[in-house]
Amino acid sequence: MRRSVLRVAVAAACGGSASCGGSGSDEATADTGTDSSTSAASVDDNGITDATTPADSSTGIGTSADATSSTDGSETTTGGPVGTEGCGLAAGDPSMQWTAHAIDVDGMPRDYWVWLPAPYDPERAYPVVYQFHGCSDSEDRQNNNPPVQDVSGADAIHIRGKAVQSCWDSGAPESPDIAFFDALVADVEATWCADPDRRFATGYSSGAFMTHRLACDRGDRLRGIATIAGGQAGPECAGPVAALLIHDLDDQTVNISASVSARDDHLARNGCDAAAATTPVEPVPCAAYAGCTDGLPVVWCQTTGQDHSRQDGLAAAAFWGFLAALPTL
Repeated sequence: MRRSVLRVAVAAACGGSASCGGSGSDEATADTGTDSSTSAASVDDNGITDATTPADSSTGIGTSADATSSTDGSETTTGGPVGTEGCGLAAGDPSMQWTAHAIDVDGMPRDYWVWLPAPYDPERAYPVVYQFHGCSDSEDRQNNNPPVQDVSGADAIHIRGKAVQSCWDSGAPESPDIAFFDALVADVEATWCADPDRRFATGYSSGAFMTHRLACDRGDRLRGIATIAGGQAGPECAGPVAALLIHDLDDQTVNISASVSARDDHLARNGCDAAAATTPVEPVPCAAYAGCTDGLPVVWCQTTGQDHSRQDGLAAAAFWGFLAALPTL
């Protein structure tokens, strides 16, 4: 069968849940993400270096509205995304490196890191990818994420939050980390030029559980998600989101059934035909389900022999390829 391609080239952890086997120990070698290197190579948890190709910035994803001149000489805008209040403000942070920020959430200081594309254009409404890390006792646990920023090139802003403890609190619909996400969105969109119709979330392990929780409780605020090695989505959700899920059949930390359950919830919410044959899509071994509501695809990527690793070489490219290809609804 000829493989079709998504339109652009294309955590243990359930927030401390005992069923995930997470104990707060480091799950994987963290993506350091602390310098301004723009290398396209990433190293997975088995020490294997995988080369990834930066996204093609010529696609126009996330570009600002086209300006046209009216008869009186003033400029109007037609088409393209509507930006947030941060549009037009000069960036105080360097591009292509993680820069620390802090916000107050209900009286508790919380840390997050921003990665701006180069060049950063304050007049361009960018997609924003919120990354949620896997469990780790490391002080820099926010870096325990697939390096999606290495693949998105000049086409996205990336945000990494940091859990208060080793893992995210994703067990309750209104956990403190849900409030943290809300505060993140508000602060990010007031500071940088973002496209509110293209908010994305990605997660590994505990971060995957957190991402699925957000996909349910904040489904009306997210356009799409992508996760690896974690599931759990609620039965009553704010709205459907496009979803890509990666899980290894041999995962000894979080059983693949967690992602299977989350996948099936997304299939039901997105109107997909779970019984129909799937269509292979890039990258291997991903497959898209049939019959999904337009603009709300569900893609399943089942691997073998990778255990609970982040699979950076697969996950980073698959995440961005899927999210970048989503049309604006």
